[in-house]
Amino acid sequence: MLKKEEQPSASPDGMTRFLWWLAAADIDILNECRTEKERFRIIGISVLVTWIFATLAWGYFFSTILNDDLAIGLLALFFGFAILSIDRTLIAAMSRAQGGIKIMPLIFRLVLAITIGLFVSQPVVLMLFKKDINAQLELSRQTKLDAYRQQLTKLNAIELGKYTQGITEGKQKLADKSEELKVYREAYIHETDGTGGSGRIGESAIAKVKKMAYLKSEEELQAMERSWAPKQRELETQINRLHGEDSLKEAIYLGTLTNGFLAQIEALNELTDTHPPVQQRYRLIVFIIVLIEVMPLLSKVLMPRGEYDEKLAAATTQGAISAQLEADKGEALQQHYQEAALASDKETIDQLFAASSDMRKEQVDELVKEWRNKDDNQYRRFWQQAKKLLIGKM
Repeated sequence: MLKKEEQPSASPDGMTRFLWWLAAADIDILNECRTEKERFRIIGISVLVTWIFATLAWGYFFSTILNDDLAIGLLALFFGFAILSIDRTLIAAMSRAQGGIKIMPLIFRLVLAITIGLFVSQPVVLMLFKKDINAQLELSRQTKLDAYRQQLTKLNAIELGKYTQGITEGKQKLADKSEELKVYREAYIHETDGTGGSGRIGESAIAKVKKMAYLKSEEELQAMERSWAPKQRELETQINRLHGEDSLKEAIYLGTLTNGFLAQIEALNELTDTHPPVQQRYRLIVFIIVLIEVMPLLSKVLMPRGEYDEKLAAATTQGAISAQLEADKGEALQQHYQEAALASDKETIDQLFAASSDMRKEQVDELVKEWRNKDDNQYRRFWQQAKKLLIGKM
């Protein structure tokens, strides 16, 4: 039997392989590293926690703006997977880095992770402070509604004041006329009971005059009331119209005061501004959530380089060297092919000229005989025929 230390390591289960995949590890290389497996399980667990956390946060975020559960679930899974892809990319980039950890790339990755953490933290904070935020939303809604009503009142102040003033002036005129009628009636009564200026009891001449004044004032009051009634109804109708328009505008404005994501963020800011304890806990929760998002990257940074990193670096270097050798080999073969093809072409041309030497001599003799019989003006044409025959060029 094999000794215990010489026995081959057991094949990792599906969960372990999944955690290694989350940690962006090369499973074939990691299987050869006995001391590195648990380290990458820890990194994979941190990535898994971040993935689940981001998916839940995105799900709550979309639940504040959508009512379709299926769409909320699909969008939460998609954006959660996007966060997972970013985390795996950051970890894989650090694993492939050569010559240790460089400051600027590390700072960039940390800033990116912190930015994602700050954004993901907002839905989680809203979920944790949901009851307080809902109460603040009601207060904010009432405050905004009161401010909107003041704006409407200010907007309609001139027109409403005109109608109100018209009613006030009309009622005041009626009151003055009623007071005048009361004075005339009392004067007539005093004159008939002997307490008036004449001191006589009964309808004397003076009493009759006062009675006529009293009756005339009463008729004027009745006529004034009859003429004022339709004017008053018209003014009240205009006032009711303005109030109805304001009520409609308030209803429309209330419809815009939703409990969406931005409204909850605004309510949360109001809570943190007015309640210092809430502000402290809000900052603490945001810090913890950002730490969760940065945790995979920090776990990769804080853990020292081990056997896996060395083997991965060696495999990467060996792969680069092999690729360069293959490229050099291809270039050498190409050069050799061109040289061999050139030599072969030269040999073929030499054989062709050697085989056709006797035939070309006979053709040259015929051309010379033909040239002697031609004029000088045809010399250029003859030379073109000769070149075509001897060297194959026009």
